[in-house]
Amino acid sequence: MLALYTFTGGIPKYIEAFMDNGCTDMASMVDWMMRPNSLFQNEGKALLIQEFGKKYGNYFALLSAIANGDNTQQRLSERMGDTSINGHLKRLEEDYELIGRKRPIFAKEGTQTVRFEVTDLFLRFWFRYFIKYHYLIEIDNLERLGEIIKADYPTYSGLTLEMYFRKKLMESKQFEQIGSWWQAKQDDPCEVDIVAIYAEEERALVAEVKRQRKNFKPEDFQRKVEILRKKILSKYEIEPACFCLDDM
Repeated sequence: MLALYTFTGGIPKYIEAFMDNGCTDMASMVDWMMRPNSLFQNEGKALLIQEFGKKYGNYFALLSAIANGDNTQQRLSERMGDTSINGHLKRLEEDYELIGRKRPIFAKEGTQTVRFEVTDLFLRFWFRYFIKYHYLIEIDNLERLGEIIKADYPTYSGLTLEMYFRKKLMESKQFEQIGSWWQAKQDDPCEVDIVAIYAEEERALVAEVKRQRKNFKPEDFQRKVEILRKKILSKYEIEPACFCLDDM
């Protein structure tokens, strides 16, 4: 289930392709994508060049950088060198609706603590692997690309799992705000996967997301909860939680 969601973003066309070819686990899905002339290899490019036209290079570079973790204004500016990125980022966010801005929950609109994310799960996956490792496709070494995806899957799918649970909480209609929280590295480093504020109650769900529950460290999480309580949740009753694959 997680692999299917990670690779397709829930898009019926891609789910159908996997199911019609008997791909029901992560390894078989990756192997099918690595076949010569697979639907997945050029799909993102075909979709987006229609939108961007001939000047797609800068947009692709930004989307690829964001998908691979360079998700702050400063890091993106460094990656793009002399190219001005403000207009491109604005169009990607407002016109094409392909990226979104993440702020720590309760942060004000003008805060500089902003991270960008590719909001379309399929395109996030496509830019992360098919664009980043395009040279492997060009020399027909799809087997190596498949090995990279499989090796990286536990880490990469963890990010998807976090997005899945955040969406699940949204669909419950119990909350008036849902997000995450982090503070600057110069302070005590602290990052919390999910903070959700219950509607009409001074109560907050604070959750960490792990693929496997055995990797959850209660003492470390409790430290984060106390930092969060001190910084922004002093008036709230905090409900701690750990979400993992078993909870899907």
